[in-house]
Amino acid sequence: MNHHSNRPLAPLPINVRPRLGETTIHYVQRLARANHLKPSYLLSILTMPSNTKTGRVKLDRLATLSGRTTDVLKNTLADTAPARPTRVYIHTKATIRIEQTASSKARSHGFNIVGQIKEDARRNKGTLRQIADKWGLPRWLIRRILSPHFPERTSARSTLSERLYSQLVGYHEQGKTAYQAWHDLFDNQDTWVPVSSLQQRFRLLDLERRTARMDQ
Repeated sequence: MNHHSNRPLAPLPINVRPRLGETTIHYVQRLARANHLKPSYLLSILTMPSNTKTGRVKLDRLATLSGRTTDVLKNTLADTAPARPTRVYIHTKATIRIEQTASSKARSHGFNIVGQIKEDARRNKGTLRQIADKWGLPRWLIRRILSPHFPERTSARSTLSERLYSQLVGYHEQGKTAYQAWHDLFDNQDTWVPVSSLQQRFRLLDLERRTARMDQ
C-alpha cells in the first residue's frame, strides 16, 4: 500500500460532521464514503505506515482533512484519548444521577444502560436523535452520556459475532488471506477488525482444517 504521510493535506471537498460518541474508525469510514474514497485508502493517509491496519489515526491529519479542529475531534469521538491517559474520569454524584435516570427511564432495560448507549454510538448506530429515540431518552441526557469524559462502569470489549465469524470462515474457505478479508470488511462491509485479530483467527481456522484432514 502506498503511503502518503509526508504529503501536504487540504480539507476534503465534502464536509462530514463527526457524531458524538462514535469511534474514529467509523468517522473515517463515513468521511471516505462521502468523498467517494475507499476507507482503507483514507486510513492510509491518516496513519503511520505501521499503524494503518491497527487504526491508529493521526488526529492532526484527520482534523485537516475533515475541516475540524483537533479539540472538536477530541471532544466528540469516543476513542481519541491517549493510550495512557493522564486523567481518569470517575463517577461523581452528578454522573451517578445521570446513570440512574437513564436506567430508570430507558425504553429498554438491562445491565449497564450507559455502556449500551455508548456502544450504539461507537458502532455508528444512528445519529444522536436516533439513539435518543431508540432508548426513549431526552437528547440532552444522551449528549451527556456520550461525552468522552463521561465515565463507564466497564471497559469496551469487541466481540466476534456469529455473523462475522461466518464471514471469516467464508473468506478462509475461499482461500483469501487475512489482509484480503480486512480490506473487504473495512471497505465494503463497514466492519472494523484489526488485522492482527484476523490473522489469529485465520491461524486457528488453518489448524482446524489440518486437524480435520488428519482425522479423515
